Amino acid sequence: MQCFVSFAVACLAFFHVSNSYGQAVNATLSGKVVDASGGSIAKATVTATHKATGFARTVQASDGGEYTIPALPAGEYSVSAVYTGFGKQTKTVALQVGQTAELDFSLTPGSVAEKVEVEATSELQEPTRTQVSTVITQSQIVDLPVNGREFIDFALLSPAVQIGDTTSGSTDVIVEPVNKLSFAGQNIHYNFIAVDGADDVSTASGIQRGTPPQESVQEFRVINTDYSTEFGRAVGGIVNIITRSGTNNWHGTLYEYFRNDKMDAINLLQATGAHTLRQNQFGGAIGGPIQKDKTFLYTNYELQRRGESPFYNSAVLNNITSINTFKANFNLPAEPNLGSVLRTNDTDNGFLRLDHGFSPNEQLFVRYFINDGRLLNQSPLNDGFDLPSAFKNNFYRDQSIAGTLASVINPKFLNELRVQFARRSFDFPTVTTQPHLEVSNTFTTGVNRGNPDF
Repeated sequence: MQCFVSFAVACLAFFHVSNSYGQAVNATLSGKVVDASGGSIAKATVTATHKATGFARTVQASDGGEYTIPALPAGEYSVSAVYTGFGKQTKTVALQVGQTAELDFSLTPGSVAEKVEVEATSELQEPTRTQVSTVITQSQIVDLPVNGREFIDFALLSPAVQIGDTTSGSTDVIVEPVNKLSFAGQNIHYNFIAVDGADDVSTASGIQRGTPPQESVQEFRVINTDYSTEFGRAVGGIVNIITRSGTNNWHGTLYEYFRNDKMDAINLLQATGAHTLRQNQFGGAIGGPIQKDKTFLYTNYELQRRGESPFYNSAVLNNITSINTFKANFNLPAEPNLGSVLRTNDTDNGFLRLDHGFSPNEQLFVRYFINDGRLLNQSPLNDGFDLPSAFKNNFYRDQSIAGTLASVINPKFLNELRVQFARRSFDFPTVTTQPHLEVSNTFTTGVNRGNPDF
């Protein structure tokens, strides 16, 4: 049994907000308020109100009519501008994770209020952004099909992102039950994955740990190149994930997704008669207000129960009798009937988030998630070369609690305190204790001591 514990504290005191500001978990909205002739309206009042939670922040435009509202949680906003002697103008916009957007207002003289609806799907201008990035929105996460509900697979929708080779092109030293991403062909260990701004990279394997259940994810940004210095420790790519919070209305879901061998084609690389596949993923989520416009709760619990017959390469399937005969010459046990072996992947994922607003300029959230996995008869190589005597089991438990306190001192300065405590334990026992036997590029039996057995 191996256990890794990490503790991280980040404090950005009196952080200067400029047009290039793009803090990881929030968005920044700026723009200019002018009259019908294009002249600046000094000291106009601009208010951004989050439609789902009622959270609102108000700023006053400068003498040049310019305004900036920093540290806005991602979501749909009603933004209004008003000044004495001019009609009020309101626009509806959607702000995304890490976005630095511009939204201008043109007020007309008089007392007539004007409401302008900006489609939530439309892209606000970001003239200061130089990075190449893609936002995977909540509607995409909910509506697009993905095998196994691994939402991070949606990163493959971004340019130049693909499933990467594992270590040495064959196997990871530590088996991680997640897809490994490669940005522009770079090594899978060169990436940085963040959840709510907190590090989600395993110190043992160098790739992402388990992530919250798909139902708990609001959206995430995939950054390919030219990212700013706030995203250190990466030369590949960055995946910046934010989780869902409760809103002013209680909403809940119950769901199940399943696959089985009755609806799947037969895999010709499975042993004759061994075509078992059963996968059930089910759970529930609920979120809502503890105190309207102020305190919110969101929680989600998801389970997976999966079993399938392993696959083997054609050399193993056609020569299993000869392999067992050869092993008998060394008094080694024969491989079990290939059709009798079942590979399982059972996981439990839990998530809890609490948001609280002390004031319009001071917001706190704390979230906790746990991933618990029991995987049996896993193949270290995962390429059909391993026989059952070389299989391993994989038991892990990954827990993380993180919180952020964002305080806006004034529109130009803010302080953000972020804390995370993460603990991870894992065990990779071998199925047998048989000595290692390998015919290069053909098959492998027994324990490969090149991989750890904690």
